[in-house]
Amino acid sequence: MIFNRNQLKLFMLVLMVFDHISPFVSVETAAVLHVLTRCVGAFFAYMSVEGLFYTRNQEKYLVRLWLAGVGMLLGNQVLNTFVFAPEYAVHNNIFLTLALGTTILYVIQRWQKTHGLGRLLCSACIVGLIIVSPMTEGGMILVPFMLISYFGRNNIWLRNSCWIVFAILLFFMSYVDYGDWQTTLNMLAMNSDFFFISVLPFLALYNGERRSNHPFFKYFFYVFYPVHLYLIALLATLMM
Repeated sequence: MIFNRNQLKLFMLVLMVFDHISPFVSVETAAVLHVLTRCVGAFFAYMSVEGLFYTRNQEKYLVRLWLAGVGMLLGNQVLNTFVFAPEYAVHNNIFLTLALGTTILYVIQRWQKTHGLGRLLCSACIVGLIIVSPMTEGGMILVPFMLISYFGRNNIWLRNSCWIVFAILLFFMSYVDYGDWQTTLNMLAMNSDFFFISVLPFLALYNGERRSNHPFFKYFFYVFYPVHLYLIALLATLMM
């Protein structure tokens, strides 16, 4: 374990860009990059779970995630309507997924500390949020991933085993035989959410430290994520 949280975040941000440059590369290259970058969403989902434990103010942390998610939702709508070509419209918004998943974990904490009507209300909130989670980007994979991360936080062997079982289940749900190996592999590559499990080696390198509390590391992801997507969409639109 030799890298801190900030170092791994910066690496994942670079890796994330490769997943979004499909307008400028071949379909085959885009498929390969899509597979190789499945760890990115899982990594930031894991860091969101960590953030809930380490933040000094969980409520402010949640508000920050929701503001980022709603802000990007509005930004996508405006830019897709007035700037970007339809084929390059931006629909990504991992902020909403992370906000929803982290909120579920926050309510679970409240559920564990309440009784009676309070626990009933928390239960209803948890169920409702889980039901709507597939509507967010990658929510069907990342929200269960975050739940496993939360409940398995003190038992790495159990946590990793559950992730592996989940990945195997997703593989069999994604695999379709199209009659020839090339088409089958290409389609599997584009439906490779099961490869989130590739996050394991990176987490094995994580030393559990943040290293720096500088605001740059606190807010850079919130800026870089939407800006790089918008720049790619803008450039692709201008090159039409």
